[in-house]
Amino acid sequence: MTGGSRAALRPTPRAALRPTPRPALRPTPRPRASSRAGAGRTAGRGAAALVVLALVAGCGGTSPGPTGTPLASGSPGGSGAASGDRGPRPTAWPGNAVLGIEALGAADVEIRKGINDFSAGVAAEDLALMRRAADGLAGVDVLLPNTDRIEIFPPMRPLAARLRDVLPEISEASRRLRAAIDAGDGPGISTASGELAEALTGYAEVQPELAGWVIESVEQRRLLLR
Repeated sequence: MTGGSRAALRPTPRAALRPTPRPALRPTPRPRASSRAGAGRTAGRGAAALVVLALVAGCGGTSPGPTGTPLASGSPGGSGAASGDRGPRPTAWPGNAVLGIEALGAADVEIRKGINDFSAGVAAEDLALMRRAADGLAGVDVLLPNTDRIEIFPPMRPLAARLRDVLPEISEASRRLRAAIDAGDGPGISTASGELAEALTGYAEVQPELAGWVIESVEQRRLLLR
């Protein structure tokens, strides 16, 4: 056998026959969508907290106008006279307008309590407290008949129109938030919280005017009972 033939018949070295090592099976990383959603929820709650805390501060007072500014007769909180001067008596409201403002004023106290609870719940990420607030605010649409009562008094018509818009928004957003919390729907909680904060922003814009009419309603009640 020639040298060339022997070289051709040499066995292949063992190293060459070793199987190709399999790549290590690394666990497939979980998609990060859930973590992004969690971050979105946290950011959404934080933003809602800032909005609602501002609303609470804005709704805290019942002053209908700047200090020292006389308010014209027929406007909320004024009787047509500057401070210290009784001036002419205010124009008497229709009886239904008095009843409507009194009902809306009483409800305003409860709405502001709901705002406080919602704000505290959002800030602490306390779903139980947020749900309690939503539960209380979900029924504010029962106040809508009072917007019809105050609408008969022309100076109150703009207030009636704005309340007719914002009260259903608060009610619907509160119901969605309550349902999302009950279902454990994180994105739904974030969305509904933002919607509720936005609806409460609308209420905060209306509340000072309502507060002025509530102050005026005390004298109107006396006129009504005479």
